[in-house]
Amino acid sequence: MLDSLLKQNIAVLAAAIFGALLLSLVLILGFVLRPQIERSAADTAQMIQSLELSFRQMDPFQQIHFAEALRTGDAPDVLVAETAPQDANMQRSWFSHYFLRVLSDQHGIAASNVRIDAEGRVWARMVTADQPYWLSLRTLPATDPIAGLAIASGIAMLAALAGGIALQQRIALPLKRLEGAVSRMSSPSDAYDINIEDPREIAAVSRALADMSKRLQLAEADKALMLAGVSHDLRTPLTKLRLILAMLKDADADLVAGAERDVIRIENMLGQFLDFAHGFEAEQTRQVPLRSLLQQAIHSCAAPTTVVLDVPADVIIRVKEVALLRALDNLLTNALRHGKPPIALSARINDRDLVIEVRDAGHGISPEDARELMRPFARGNAARAGEGTGLGLAIVDQVARAHRGNIEFEKGAEAFTARLRIPQVVLA
Repeated sequence: MLDSLLKQNIAVLAAAIFGALLLSLVLILGFVLRPQIERSAADTAQMIQSLELSFRQMDPFQQIHFAEALRTGDAPDVLVAETAPQDANMQRSWFSHYFLRVLSDQHGIAASNVRIDAEGRVWARMVTADQPYWLSLRTLPATDPIAGLAIASGIAMLAALAGGIALQQRIALPLKRLEGAVSRMSSPSDAYDINIEDPREIAAVSRALADMSKRLQLAEADKALMLAGVSHDLRTPLTKLRLILAMLKDADADLVAGAERDVIRIENMLGQFLDFAHGFEAEQTRQVPLRSLLQQAIHSCAAPTTVVLDVPADVIIRVKEVALLRALDNLLTNALRHGKPPIALSARINDRDLVIEVRDAGHGISPEDARELMRPFARGNAARAGEGTGLGLAIVDQVARAHRGNIEFEKGAEAFTARLRIPQVVLA
């Protein structure tokens, strides 16, 4: 779920803000609201006790006269009623609950003699000789301060999150530029072409990538020079050896034929090694007819007459032509060498994706084992004594990745299929 740096940072920020606000609420509750409620309760208890003492010291006539004086007085904070208000038993907030509990527990004021109405007025019951009176002595907050703090905290949290997300997105911009520059480096010869100056940590990573890119370019240039030298130095004596074999007219024919096969084998192995070492990333894509390309692959294989072609007509694709031909040649060679005829080479179009299949009637191997053979120099048991180099499927995988595609294998009851998927290359 938290699969990106942005999501992780937002989650950490939200948790930190929530924790800080919760701690603030607890501290405000413990060191601000509770002492305030307790002081209010103490003042209210003192007023109630003073009024009760005053009423007890008066005769009934004085009590009635005093109550009427309070009722008609100019003090707006003191109200007098014969009965408690209808909503005076509705304790609407934690504040009022705790206020009544402090009055009862700490000051001995019975909860039945105190009420709080919907507007936050505190009503106290005064017993007189004539009839009891209810006096409104003071006003508490009509709404729960905790609810107000919670709303304010929620707004503050949303504002902090919005600011944090905006800040994180600003921080993520250099990372996105870094990601884009690295994703464009499809081969070691591609240069890292971005300069990030801040923040300092990302700038350091950018400089390290630039240095690594330069080293890779130098290593790639050295490798290309070495491969060119190896190719030249090995192919020259092979050409001379071919010429010598051609001039040996009086030699044993079987011996000459065997030597020529060895020369061809060495050349093929050398070609496989050089293809794998060079890679196919540097080759440019070009538009080619799909049918013509597959026909060319069939004609180049060892037994073209055993391969059946099934391909739609008039389809144009944009691919690395030489690389794809090399991959098809390797797949057909494997099918002819390790499978059984008939061999089928087919292609189909899925949206703009190209799917090429090479199917033979052999038992084949499991897809898991086939994927293991995609490792360079990995060879199956049937090929260990053969003429392969162990690079055939590795080159096919290399070609697939050069096209941003992949190679799949499927083993059926009477067939084995190698499937090459290349996305977004079909033009018409």
